[in-house]
Amino acid sequence: MVMIAQPDEARIAAAIEAAEAHSSGEIVCTLSTERHRYVEWVLALAAAFAFVVPLVSTMAGFGPSAWAALAGIWQAEPLTDLQTVEIYALAQVCLLILATLALWWSPLAQRYAPLSMRRERVHEIALKQFLTRGIHLTQNRTGVLLHASLEDHVVEVIADEEIYRRVPDEHWGETAAALLAGIRRGDIAQGFVDGIAMAGGVLATHFPPRDDNPDELPNRLLLV
Repeated sequence: MVMIAQPDEARIAAAIEAAEAHSSGEIVCTLSTERHRYVEWVLALAAAFAFVVPLVSTMAGFGPSAWAALAGIWQAEPLTDLQTVEIYALAQVCLLILATLALWWSPLAQRYAPLSMRRERVHEIALKQFLTRGIHLTQNRTGVLLHASLEDHVVEVIADEEIYRRVPDEHWGETAAALLAGIRRGDIAQGFVDGIAMAGGVLATHFPPRDDNPDELPNRLLLV
């Protein structure tokens, strides 16, 4: 698990406190360092490998007869058509299983999965965090979640319904971009600080502090 240095945690906490001091909004930051595996992606890669390798090998002259001889099951007479098909199919099945196991434990199972898959998974996790942590239960429905998945290289910003009524979606896209830029630079803390500043700025504009301005949610980076 990636460890966040204490000074960086302090920077993020200070940024949240500063942003919330100028608005009635609540900002929560979560970071996921989990390696998510995408079954569909792994199976698709393994299936492609199991299809292409035997085909290329056969076209190169190293086909079922050579495989049988290599495995020690070669017969003196030529293979029948049925035996050829059976050996070819067996080779594909074996390659599919081996490739699936190898890919499952490799970075390919996550890091190079299609962006659409990674975004969908991160969105589900972020939404769960939004609900589990009660961000939707703030007094005036003004909670914002900044969530980053380090291994997926995907971020998600979720704002409560009252905020969405007043703030255009484009702003949250820019907030997410600022957070992601920091992640890509390897400066997680600065990414959150920049994202918090953008979220805090728009919250201060549309949701100024109230006379009673309770601090309803944690002002620190939460690892999930």
